[in-house]
Amino acid sequence: MPLFKLVNADWEMSFGMAATIILEKHAQRRWYQRESVGQLFTRDLTKPVIVLDVATVLKSRRSSWASVTFDTDEAMRQREDMLRQGLYCVGLWHTHPEAEPKPSGTDDRLAADHAEAARLLINGLVFVIVGNSPFPFEWYIGVHDGTTLHRMYPKTDPKQNRP
Repeated sequence: MPLFKLVNADWEMSFGMAATIILEKHAQRRWYQRESVGQLFTRDLTKPVIVLDVATVLKSRRSSWASVTFDTDEAMRQREDMLRQGLYCVGLWHTHPEAEPKPSGTDDRLAADHAEAARLLINGLVFVIVGNSPFPFEWYIGVHDGTTLHRMYPKTDPKQNRP
């Protein structure tokens, strides 16, 4: 699995196979597919490479081709269940029906709100938008620190030095 790097960070991130399979399964590759949403979990936040071990799916409150909302109470219950299994929530994911997804204003506000809420536990919230092209090069992968959404690129991607 490729490693992803955040400019000026002393850690890297990778996707575990199980998480990648879930995300790929929900990519919107047909015109009739609705957006999906879920959470990202890791077993260990102390290593120099954070592995996103598990991706879960949240039931949507409302979902269409180009938008999705979820029940935050269900998300909290899911986090509590996963914590009992030794997994820590580090982010959110959702799909976009495009090859090279970019966060909308709504996406940025959602990531900022959740990053702020988690600030006592983690320094930033991983935010992944799964596009309809294959993993990982055209997915949007970032970390929101509560103020700014910072893009991450695969270490082997020449675009990684872009702002």
